Amino acid sequence: MSTVWLVGLADEWQDEFAVTMSGFFGIRRVAGLVNFGRLISISDADIDYCSYCVVRLTASDHIMTIHATFSRFLRENHPSSICVVGDLNAEQQRLVEGLHIANLGLPSDMVQTAKMIKSLIRPVKSGKVAHSRDDFLRFGDVEVNVATGRLRILAMGIDEPLTPKEIRILQVLSAAMNKGVARDELVEKVWAGMKVSASTVDSHMSRLRKKFEQSFDCQLETKYGSGWTLTVGGSEYR
Repeated sequence: MSTVWLVGLADEWQDEFAVTMSGFFGIRRVAGLVNFGRLISISDADIDYCSYCVVRLTASDHIMTIHATFSRFLRENHPSSICVVGDLNAEQQRLVEGLHIANLGLPSDMVQTAKMIKSLIRPVKSGKVAHSRDDFLRFGDVEVNVATGRLRILAMGIDEPLTPKEIRILQVLSAAMNKGVARDELVEKVWAGMKVSASTVDSHMSRLRKKFEQSFDCQLETKYGSGWTLTVGGSEYR
C-alpha cells in the first residue's frame, strides 16, 4: 500500500483527512512543513518512491522552506506525488505552479478531495510503479526524464530537450555527484572509448552547461585540466 504523508497542523482538518484517506493509503502525519523537511533530510529510507504527501500551506510558510522541502521530496518521487491545500499567497502560488504541483485550494468535502488525490497518484502493480527510478535523474531543482529526453528546472518551469549524449553525460556526472569526473573517464563512459576531439567534448559540455544556467541548486563546473563536476548545493531553511 502506498503511503500518504499529511503535512500540517495537527487539527480537525488533518484528523478528518486521515480518516477519509485511511481506506486508500497508509497514513503518516507530520506537524508542519519544517518538521517534514528535517525528516526527509535525515531519513530517506522512509520517503520511498511510493510515497505521496498532502501539504497544508499557511501564510507563515517561507518560500525558501517550501522550495527546499519540495525539492528534497521530488528527488525520490515524481511531480504528481505532492499536492497542496490552503489559501496560498501570490509568491507561494507561483512556486507551486513552477514545480507543477497540484493546488487543491481549500477543500470542504474530504471525500471528494480524497478521490481527487487518488486520481493524481500513479497506479502501483506487482510492487512496481508506472515509472522506475532509472527513468528519472533528480538533483536539486533539476529533473531529467531519461525516457523522453527532457530536462526540467522545477521551480522555474523550464523544459529543455536533451540529446542522447547529454543524457549519458548527466548519468555519469550525477553518479559522481559533487565530485570531479576526469575528461578521459567521461570520454570512456560516454563515447565508449571512441576517439573524439577535445573540441567535440567541450562543445557538448558548453551546451549542457547553458541548460543549467537558471537552476537555483545545480551547476556544471569545469575543472580546467582535469574534467567536470555536477555540483548540487542544498537550500538552507529559514
